[in-house]
This record gives sequence, structure tokens and C-alpha cells, in this order.
Amino acid sequence: MNAEMKKAYWELHIAVFIFGFTAILGKLISADHFTLVWHRMWLAALGFFLIPKFYQSLRATPFKSIVTLLGIGVLVAIHWLTFYGSIKIGKSASLTLGCFGLTSTFTSFLEPVIYKRKLDKREMLLGLLALLGIGIIAYYSPSESEEGGNFTLAIIVGVFSTFVAALFSTINSRITNKVDTKVMAFTELAGGFLFLNLLLVFATPFIGQWTAVLPIHTFNIWPTTLSPQFIESPYADFIWIAILSLVCTNIAFVLNLNAMKKVTAFTANLAINLEPVYGIVLAAFILHEHEFLNLQFYIGTAIILSSVVIHAIMKKNG
Repeated sequence: MNAEMKKAYWELHIAVFIFGFTAILGKLISADHFTLVWHRMWLAALGFFLIPKFYQSLRATPFKSIVTLLGIGVLVAIHWLTFYGSIKIGKSASLTLGCFGLTSTFTSFLEPVIYKRKLDKREMLLGLLALLGIGIIAYYSPSESEEGGNFTLAIIVGVFSTFVAALFSTINSRITNKVDTKVMAFTELAGGFLFLNLLLVFATPFIGQWTAVLPIHTFNIWPTTLSPQFIESPYADFIWIAILSLVCTNIAFVLNLNAMKKVTAFTANLAINLEPVYGIVLAAFILHEHEFLNLQFYIGTAIILSSVVIHAIMKKNG
């Protein structure tokens, strides 16, 4: 393996490792998940202007593509709201990451619908295997975690979040070769940010019993950290959000993009599917979540991730 390929592999795995860290930050940030996502979206969107020649690429993008991407940004916002909502509701990054392993399962069902191709029976069986894994996690999980989180609701929200992630990723795959990927990411972030502001203005009176999933009423444009972890400051949330936005979104995106130009699609997909693994390992070491997650959680997660690896190998071999 030459030096250029080694660099690409390192960039790819560093990017995926950073992506896995986003769930940890979601738990470390004490602000509600609406506030978290609102700040992440505008800050990460601005971060793309620090990338050389980005503005020129943005100006060269057709208006029709911009409108489409703004719409996809709504799905990105919903995914992030429910992803971090699942973490906040269950008070567990590992539980949400276990659900996130279902991405390939949902993609295998969505691609035939969106691309209008025949459903692959092998993919369907792997999807059922992954669903068995999430079923084991859900059936054997306690109704509440030791920290007072609602595991049942967290799993429901986490699975829905995974479905939305698979949906916008599948739609994005049809546009990737037509629009600069940096422009795609920026425009989707901008679209998601606009959507969040519309929710702030119009949705507040209609939330009702859904405040746990969509905590608009607790939105704070200047959140203070009531119980800081690792960083003893009332403004720790801003530091974590800045890391989440600029490092885990912008820098990780550029590293992943650079690597994708060199490695095969199989290698890239297999590495990206390791995100839940990295995240769960980080949650064990940093947040000590292994102390209150039962054996059935790890069995279910192993089944889900096994289906992901088998699916990736199957894709490579045709």
C-alpha cells in the first residue's frame, strides 16, 4: 500500500471515529436537543465558508438544486432532532447508537422504492436479522435507565431517527454526482436551520404532549451549563457545541471527502458502518455506560452490526 492510500485510510477512519464521537457530545451537552441542533446547524453552515473555493462552488450551483437541497435539509434537521432527542430521552448514547445500526436495513428497503428497482431478498433477510437485534434490545431493556431515562421512548425515537437518516442519505445519493458535496452539506444545513426557526415561530402552541421529543419551549439562544462534565464552566455547552459543529461536522466531512476520492465504495461504506461501534466503545470509556447496559443490549447490537457487515460484503461481491 502506497503512502497516498495509507493517508486516505487514516483520513477515513479518523472521520468515522469523529462521527462516532457526536453521540458522546450529545450527552455531554446539557442543553435540550432543540437548542443543541439549532446551534450546530448555523455554526457548521458558517464553517464551510472557511473551506477554500467553497463560495465559488456555491455560486456555480443551479438554483433548482439549491431548492431541492434546502428541502432535504428539513430531513437532516428531523434526523438530528430525533437522534439527540433519543440520547436525551434515554440518557444513553449507546442505546441510540444501537438503533443507528439499522441504517443499512432501512436503506435496503428504501432504495428499491426510490430507485424503482426490484427488492433484493437477501437484503430483506438481513433487514429482518437487524430488526431481530433491535427487538432483543427493546424487549430486554428496562423501562428506565439508572439515570432516569425512558429507554422505551428512546428506542422508538432512535429507530425513527435512523429511518430518516436512511431516507435523506438515499435521496442524497442521487444528487452527489451533480452537485459539489460541500455545497450539498452547507445548503442542507441552511435548510434545516430555516426549518427549525419556522418551528420556533409556528409550532410552539401545538407541541402539547410532545415536549420530550420536541422541546421548543426550553430553547435558549444563550444556554448555560448547569452540571458541567470535564469542563468546569457555565459555558461548557458552547465549547462542546463548537467542537460538535466545526470538528465533528466540518473537519470530519472534509477528511471523509478526501478519503472517498481514493478508497473503494466498499471500504468507505464498511468504515462508515463502524460509527456505532466507535460510539459505543467511546460511551463505555468516557461515559461508563457499560455499567448499566445489560448483556442483551450487546447481543442485540452485535446482531445488528453483523447484518451491516454481511450487507457490505454482499454488496461488494454483487
